[in-house]
Amino acid sequence: MINEKIIHELRQHNIEFIYFVDISTLAPSQNRGFPSAVLFGVKCSSGYLKKVSDNPNYVLEMVERNYFDDDEHYCREMEMYHISDFIAGFIEKNGYSAYSLSDNNQIATNNFDGMSGKTNLPLKTLAIRAGLGWIGKNNLLVNKEYGCSQIWGGILTDAPLNTELYQSFAVQCGNCRICLNVCQPDALKGKVWKLGVTREEIIDVDKCTTCLKCMVHCPWTQRYMNKNK
Repeated sequence: MINEKIIHELRQHNIEFIYFVDISTLAPSQNRGFPSAVLFGVKCSSGYLKKVSDNPNYVLEMVERNYFDDDEHYCREMEMYHISDFIAGFIEKNGYSAYSLSDNNQIATNNFDGMSGKTNLPLKTLAIRAGLGWIGKNNLLVNKEYGCSQIWGGILTDAPLNTELYQSFAVQCGNCRICLNVCQPDALKGKVWKLGVTREEIIDVDKCTTCLKCMVHCPWTQRYMNKNK
């Protein structure tokens, strides 16, 4: 079956998480007419998360030296984009259509606004449909086991996949405001996510400096990090 073939290829790239997601009920602008998606990813190491958590100037220092290739999150994210393109090509070689959700492909096909960093189908939307978590007040996917530390890639396809569609997670943030408190540019608005809430209601992306503080200081990320020291 094509599921097993895709799993085999992804395992060759050291992918940790693989999900086959039903996207048939999404709007055509999001699913581009494809009924299924393959969502895959890896987690950040606890050592990396601790390094970022312990250094409040981690990203600022990285920007100042204009070098990102030693940053685990950046490198894994770039890797997910390359694997997305590869798996799309692999599926096409097996006789089906596929669409990579890599940044380069989405920009090339007018599915991504490079200025705002907004895509018609965020990977976290696929993760929600796979039952993996909820959108936190930091506008990141929050997973009970790994917090905000997972990095995703994905493709859309018409291949006859065995897919699943899970119910959305209830938001588990409660009254927590840690991500808002560590956000120095005040980009986060404190809006509690639910289906239908837009990104703009949660975060002012023009203020966001991608400092990663809201990711590493999220209590769910800290729980994973401290558990795996």
